[in-house]
Amino acid sequence: MRFGVLGPVTAWTDDGQAVRLPDRKVRALLADLLLHAGRPVSAAILIDDLWGDELPVNPTATLQTRVSQLRRALDEAEPGARSLVQTSPAGYLISTAPEAVDSGRFRALAARARQTGSARMRAATLADALTVWRGPAYADVAADAFARAAIDRLDEERLAVQEAYAEARFVLGEHEELVAELAELVARNPLRQRLRAVQLKALHQAGRQAEALAGYAELRDRLRDELGLDPSAELVELQQAILAGPPAEPRPKTKLPAAVTELIGRDSAVDEIVALLDSARLVTLTGPGGVGKTSLALAAARLIPDAALVELAALEVHQVVAAIDTTGVGLLVLDNCEHVIGAAAEVVANLLRQSPDLRILATSREPLAVAGEHRLPVPPLEESTAVELFVARARAADPRFELTADTSEAVHTLCRRLDGLPLAVELAASRVGAMDVRDLADRFDDRYRQRGLPDRQQTVSAMVEWSWDLLGDQERAVLRRLAPHPGGCTLAAAEAVCAGDDVPVAEVAELLSRLVDRSLVVRIDGTSGSRYRLLETVRAFCLRQLDAAGEGEVTRRRYERYFESLARRTEPRLYGHSELFTYLGGLYGESAAPRSLPPATRPRIETVVSADSTPIVVEVYGDSGPAIVLVGGALNDRRTFIPLAKRLASRFTVATYDRRGRGDSGDVQPWAVERELEDLAAVVELVGGSAYALGVSTGAVFAGEAAARGVPISGLLLIEPPFITDDTRTVPLELAGRLEELVEQDRYGDATELFLITAVEMPAEVVAPMRTSPFWNDLEALAPTLGYDMQLMGDFSLPDHWASAITVPTLVIDGGQSREWRRNTARTVAELLPRGRRLTMDGHPHDVEPEVLGPIIEAFVFGD
Repeated sequence: MRFGVLGPVTAWTDDGQAVRLPDRKVRALLADLLLHAGRPVSAAILIDDLWGDELPVNPTATLQTRVSQLRRALDEAEPGARSLVQTSPAGYLISTAPEAVDSGRFRALAARARQTGSARMRAATLADALTVWRGPAYADVAADAFARAAIDRLDEERLAVQEAYAEARFVLGEHEELVAELAELVARNPLRQRLRAVQLKALHQAGRQAEALAGYAELRDRLRDELGLDPSAELVELQQAILAGPPAEPRPKTKLPAAVTELIGRDSAVDEIVALLDSARLVTLTGPGGVGKTSLALAAARLIPDAALVELAALEVHQVVAAIDTTGVGLLVLDNCEHVIGAAAEVVANLLRQSPDLRILATSREPLAVAGEHRLPVPPLEESTAVELFVARARAADPRFELTADTSEAVHTLCRRLDGLPLAVELAASRVGAMDVRDLADRFDDRYRQRGLPDRQQTVSAMVEWSWDLLGDQERAVLRRLAPHPGGCTLAAAEAVCAGDDVPVAEVAELLSRLVDRSLVVRIDGTSGSRYRLLETVRAFCLRQLDAAGEGEVTRRRYERYFESLARRTEPRLYGHSELFTYLGGLYGESAAPRSLPPATRPRIETVVSADSTPIVVEVYGDSGPAIVLVGGALNDRRTFIPLAKRLASRFTVATYDRRGRGDSGDVQPWAVERELEDLAAVVELVGGSAYALGVSTGAVFAGEAAARGVPISGLLLIEPPFITDDTRTVPLELAGRLEELVEQDRYGDATELFLITAVEMPAEVVAPMRTSPFWNDLEALAPTLGYDMQLMGDFSLPDHWASAITVPTLVIDGGQSREWRRNTARTVAELLPRGRRLTMDGHPHDVEPEVLGPIIEAFVFGD
């Protein structure tokens, strides 16, 4: 979610859709919170700012209503965004990064511009800062007293940036343009000496000395008459320079092709390249074909005087030296070095030695490996930026195209499928004029051509084939044999699947490293170590090459054998996520049995209020029989219980809810066991005042603790509470803190992966393809509470007080396929509790179909 105050106060979703705010008071509330972004504002201050002396009948209640309306508006636009507006003892705050607000982005760009020594880069960055403004700051609340100081401060900062922008453009020789553009700004700010100085210098350089001297005289007179001041020493010296006549100033030269389209989503990368070229003499942009290395290099080069381009793709090795002329060139752009890499590296090394003032910006799919080289990998676009690029190019193909609720999903799907590669995205977008985007997402094939590109860039396949032709036989063998891995693999998996008679196991690591250098394999350094994956465009090409080489069947057999062996050493289940493992089973070559569908039962939606006034959303299935509340663990929300709840609805009243901090249930932080106990008590009260509780994993720990602390629970069903009862397994004590750090960095996927590998003990090879599955988002959404669940576990030891405090009937359930330590825990917990007993589901993991678990629950409750 992004916010705007440089103009009318507004908010946008990540894909650029404006948020509909209900009325002016809600807009004013948002403005006030954004004034203090990241800091709490007391209710008293908000009430005074919003209503002043015209207070409503119940100011506190009215403010709470406005806060609720703001949260609802944000959440309707982008599910989950309600959590940005938080409540704390000190008041209300909006939790957002500084650059998520346009004023913060404006200030960051201004600060970045001040730190660069390149006038052209500084001018470009300042221009970006000024384009952030959409009108007067806080335009629709400008009359409110609370906004006045902030508006004045922002207006002053904007004027300072306008002055710095004019000075940078003056250095770049844009004198005539400045004369025309500064007239209105000077008229509005006639006493700004810095602004008037750059105007006078521009008039001077444009050969308009008389106007410059008249402007100086006017400023001098107004300063004396209105402020009693004399012009600054700088202005006095400038007047003398004007009287002496205009100096000659050469204009910077460039030998680069003009930009045909706007470069989207690469502003920070352009800045990074230009800044790096301030200190480095050789910068090489690396990355896969179609990632946009050439466009990025040219965009950066256009900001640097005396730049020239040499395109190497069409040259033979012996032609490289003759093609390069550095006469009068300060920056040489060498594009597409990979197919003449040896000759290009030799020429670059010689040029750097012979021309000490020359800088070189190279693009290549692998580094030049020359002394002093600074390698800068160019990654694919983030999904939101790829969507922005698609929309821009689609509108060029069809001006009627809009990103709407009907087209958004198809565009996002297409951009994901194309890995965010700009070339692939642009090729797809070019077809919008002839095909509906939803059909395009279903049928897009990389044979579509785009005129005006080099032959090697006409199709995505051609880009990959261009790189393939440059590989040796062993490199090709490893690359095509990686193709069966859908979500990447570890080095161990690559060695198991890619080695053969032609590629010894000991050489796979080195060959893999070479493929990473050539930008054909992407190395992902995650919380669980490195893994390697192919972009989908490369993978599709390599699958065809695998079959063409006659290796498809044998490689897939190696792949299946490796993962079958892996499956025997791990628990391939997470409660409530059986669809995920059915998906993984298909990837590993297993035949997954179709899942039986539960009876069609619709829940009724209830909302209860916990003791601290937090609303808890509850779904209730069935309306007769004993009540049972389903309590999720670290990776469960209420959705994971739906099949079981429907199965039990015929004989129970079943309640599912999201524990605090998840879904619609309680977004008040900090989360605490005491608050959660109050939540569960409220849910139990809703379904009749007492209920059985079924808890999974850490949810089982919480359900047991609730019973021990007096929540009216009739009986407990605990599915594998993860206490450590022997020395065969340890969980690092710092895991909770590490998880919270990752969440604070918005690395939800990495936090989930770390939890799965460390706490659930899943191998990295299993987790890697999980991240590409359609069900991963369900797991990732729970990341903010993983650290809290770890804190709930404490040191993972079984609480001694349970033996005396839990007196209700308790069934501890484990799976016959579960790890030994989990089964030991189940036995120990059952033996500790006076009315506890244990049940092992022989032949099953602990995550079983409702048809298996349902009868166990019924037998426990009814004594069948």
